[in-house]
Amino acid sequence: MALLLPVAAFFLSWWQVGRLPNLNISICDILLLVCAVAILTSRGLNGAMFGRMSIAWIMGVILLIGGMLVGSLAHGEFLRWPVVGGQYAFAFLLIPMLLTTCSRSLLERCAIAYVLGVATSQAIGVALTGTLDYETITRYVNRHVVTGNGRLGAMTGEPNSNGAVCTFALIFLLHAVINNRIRRVYAAGLALLIIAGLVASASFTGVAAATIAVLLVLVLSQLRLVVTLAIPVALAITAYVVLDGPVPAAFEQRVGEAVMTGDPTKAGTFVGRTVLIKEAWDMADQNLVIGLGSDGYRRTSVYGMPVHQLYLLVLNEGGVLSFLGLCLIMVAMLVEAIILMGRNRVDGVCCLAGFAVFFIYTMSLPHMFGRMWNGPPLLLFALANAGIHALGQRVPAGIREHHRRVAP
Repeated sequence: MALLLPVAAFFLSWWQVGRLPNLNISICDILLLVCAVAILTSRGLNGAMFGRMSIAWIMGVILLIGGMLVGSLAHGEFLRWPVVGGQYAFAFLLIPMLLTTCSRSLLERCAIAYVLGVATSQAIGVALTGTLDYETITRYVNRHVVTGNGRLGAMTGEPNSNGAVCTFALIFLLHAVINNRIRRVYAAGLALLIIAGLVASASFTGVAAATIAVLLVLVLSQLRLVVTLAIPVALAITAYVVLDGPVPAAFEQRVGEAVMTGDPTKAGTFVGRTVLIKEAWDMADQNLVIGLGSDGYRRTSVYGMPVHQLYLLVLNEGGVLSFLGLCLIMVAMLVEAIILMGRNRVDGVCCLAGFAVFFIYTMSLPHMFGRMWNGPPLLLFALANAGIHALGQRVPAGIREHHRRVAP
């Protein structure tokens, strides 16, 4: 466990490179499954994966996949449901139970391993794009490292995914710095590397999510961190801009123009996604009670692709049951983050930031059972709950020692 789980966390962001050919299974998934089986056969998994909100979380997952099951059966398209339902069960039930069973120290190593994995991915991607052209990278390395328009996918394999893992990595990095688990000079270097990858991915959603998440952690946890880490990193970025350092053209086109003009239609594929959202909204009236079933939206849509808005997608594919299930999952995450803030402010704020990033991406993506989307926030929540559990065990021990000393 001490070896396999941190390795799995390292490869959590290396989706495309660490993925089995033509399968939605990665090296990370295999390692997590091995760890889950090992713990299940030795001592059992922890069913209280979300603290006080565990029941709400489990009910939300059941409603989410249950609504899609009803729709699949009603439309005679059952074969796809075991795949989608199994992916959601693995990602939202088995993984959090596995993580919550682990110790705080092991989860802390997993968090650092994730940061190092993301930073390594960005270093490789930036080095390749800085030294080789697109054709050479595509021919000899991987066609997913960089897109035709110059956006960095790195080892994640897709620019928007790369922006997401960079954002989650920044949260873990701040958490480690605040808790003195990494030297700040190393953290500043890792932060600059991750930010470079984030900029090169040219993802408006990623930049927006990263900005919101970092501000949440800095403002709500420790303002002292602004002076010791955030300001030096900001000064380095400012100096780079003032000295007219090169900025990827894709970033200027997809992110910079939208920020400077305040026009969201300039942000990436905003217009195209709006068309799909309008179609999904119009279709929802016919699918409220019984949805289209798993992947039914893709078959029904005139555009032949799922809407990039998770709430509308599950509403159409699973009806109101799946929609309520997804909402219950999100409420459980939010409420648990608030509860954790009252017990350990830093852990709770980082969970809140992780939830904010996950929520932002649910508004701009289809199904999110891929572990690179939900694995990082689940690791944040498991880390926070493990800290509370460890504290709860230390306090009674101290009380017993006090009574032993004062006893006659």
